[in-house]
Amino acid sequence: ARADGAVETQAGPTHARRIVESLALPLSARENRTLKHDVPASAKGYEFYLRANDLAFDPQSWPLARDLYLRCTEEDPQYAPAWARLGRIYRVLAKYGVADEDENLRRAEAAFTRALAINPDLTIAHNLYAHLEVELGRARDAMLRLVERARLRSADAELFAGLLHACRYCGLLDASVAAHEQAVRLDPRIPTSAAHTFFMLGDYERVAMTDAEGAFLRALSLVMLGRLADARVALDAGAGSVQPLFQEFLASVHALTEGNAGASVDALQRILAADFKDPEGLFYVARQLAYLGQHEDALNTLARATLRGFHCYPALARDPWLDAVRGAPRFLEILRQSEARHRDARAAFVVAGGDTVLGLPAAV
Repeated sequence: ARADGAVETQAGPTHARRIVESLALPLSARENRTLKHDVPASAKGYEFYLRANDLAFDPQSWPLARDLYLRCTEEDPQYAPAWARLGRIYRVLAKYGVADEDENLRRAEAAFTRALAINPDLTIAHNLYAHLEVELGRARDAMLRLVERARLRSADAELFAGLLHACRYCGLLDASVAAHEQAVRLDPRIPTSAAHTFFMLGDYERVAMTDAEGAFLRALSLVMLGRLADARVALDAGAGSVQPLFQEFLASVHALTEGNAGASVDALQRILAADFKDPEGLFYVARQLAYLGQHEDALNTLARATLRGFHCYPALARDPWLDAVRGAPRFLEILRQSEARHRDARAAFVVAGGDTVLGLPAAV
């Protein structure tokens, strides 16, 4: 007997150790590797990473954020999150024409590839990479990759946030909404692009209630609801630190609220003249050009959006601003092509088990 009154046998410590070991959940080799991933090896590098994160969502600070992420990767080349976020910065620099587009796209692809080579299970990399893939016309590939990842890791919000984005580009709007709901259930604060999905569904009230995607989409939804004065307020509130190209999107909607069709068309033409390539962004430009009577330019832009991988067939089929071109033979051909790609993506999604992953009714 011990002085504290406890009774200890000779086998006591060994027996206690065995009890603890029996209660511990065994870790697979993959889980052991995961625990060791994404731990910064350099305090200085991690400081650069945190400073870059503070700047990464201010368009005026994108170049500085890029430089800080680069310094982080120099200090700690095996820190996968820094490579993933560097990939995003290169992507947005290319998308909004801040610097050489082709080179930045190449660098973005290389950074995401590096992040996933270091840690194939890094979900923030899978999410952010999906945004690059869809803009490069690879939405179907991104969707299938994320379905597989989400099937294996069903409690990770980042995967569902990326999946909702890819599903929308494929026209799978029911799946996009379901992925959004899964993402916010797992992490209520996670940013998603679901407002665009609601817009494609024609749910303008729901878009207008959020500013998650910025002033442009919220104001455009208010225009669709006939609330022009509210749209101008939204635009004024969001006219701060944005890139010049995005300023043209805001200007095109602002002109609409003032009944100035010519100024709206001019802003849209400046976007096209800048060789803007994002397929979904081109869809927004096209629908507005159609509404403003620029039918030929609208059809040319729709064709570009489809060619570059935006196959949101339900939006093409129902958007009221496309009614002006809906009977044109060229529109019907674009619609046919979009429907074919949409159906192909839907079939691949079902075969991959996407409905099961998202808890959707089985396809019939």
